Amino acid sequence: MMTMNQRLDIHEQAAAWVSKLLSGKVSAAEKRANADWRAEDQAQDAAQAELEAMLVELDHVGEHVLADQMVQELNAAVDDKRSRRMFAGVTSIAATFVAAVALSVAMWSPAPDAQIYETAVGERRVVQLEDGSRVQLNTNSKLKAEFSDGIRHVSLESGEAFFDVSHNKERPFVVNAGKTDVTVLGTQFNVRLGASSNLVSVLSGLVAVSQHTRGGQPAKELARLTQGQQVEHMPSMNDAIVSDFDETSVFAWRTGKALYEKTPLFEVVADLNRYFEVPLEIADEDIANLPVTGTFNLNDQNVVVDALESAFSLMAVKRIDGVILLYASQNE
Repeated sequence: MMTMNQRLDIHEQAAAWVSKLLSGKVSAAEKRANADWRAEDQAQDAAQAELEAMLVELDHVGEHVLADQMVQELNAAVDDKRSRRMFAGVTSIAATFVAAVALSVAMWSPAPDAQIYETAVGERRVVQLEDGSRVQLNTNSKLKAEFSDGIRHVSLESGEAFFDVSHNKERPFVVNAGKTDVTVLGTQFNVRLGASSNLVSVLSGLVAVSQHTRGGQPAKELARLTQGQQVEHMPSMNDAIVSDFDETSVFAWRTGKALYEKTPLFEVVADLNRYFEVPLEIADEDIANLPVTGTFNLNDQNVVVDALESAFSLMAVKRIDGVILLYASQNE
């Protein structure tokens, strides 16, 4: 049987792990070590899950408190053995790192008076919403926003957007992207609406990801994310995949760039076609999986095509209807 001291020690370790994760300075090796620590004992996993769940529901946000203060406050609560108030003392810590992100299959329809923001193909635009939150829209994107006293509701109808949400614990900020819902109190994250899956990438915050079940059952939590992690939600498969991501690559569009690292040419072409009126098309199947590594300027399609030709031995030919066909370069 586990003793009281052992239980307290587990909670202290959980507090240290969570504070480390919230610091934003955690390495991939440390994330794996935390996963191993949780996997080795059910009680350890439960202790960290309980702490994270309570952090998601914090009432107040502190902006400039170090991770070691979190450890002190959490451990003080443990030492006092106030089990039901164990984590109440952390309401003054750096909860700007904390947000609750819920993925659901429920959809909502904005009212007719919703504010609408759009970008054309190749255009990027920054808008400030009435609550002070800022949204940067990527190419060919459409956003509808409807705010009330109790909730801030935004629908990403198409495309991609980066959100910098103003904190307001009384008014949750809900982003609907197809069948994916993202609910936060205040954080920074990116949402990309895709044909078969939606991608949520977290720049800062502790993020709880869940998916609503049918028949009024409680939401099923799928994962907890920290800075540098993302989740791909596939509604048709009722599944979500969590992975680390390269912030430089994912957020490159915000500065008019596209970064690829050994990415198959067919994926590069599909991505680039989001930004230009004239589509690119692979005419030679043998080059479809050609690995592409490089940075491309999204402001000039001619520069992009020239880079593809010179760096990857390709030949571009414009068809009579304007479509740009890509072939393998013919060596003389």
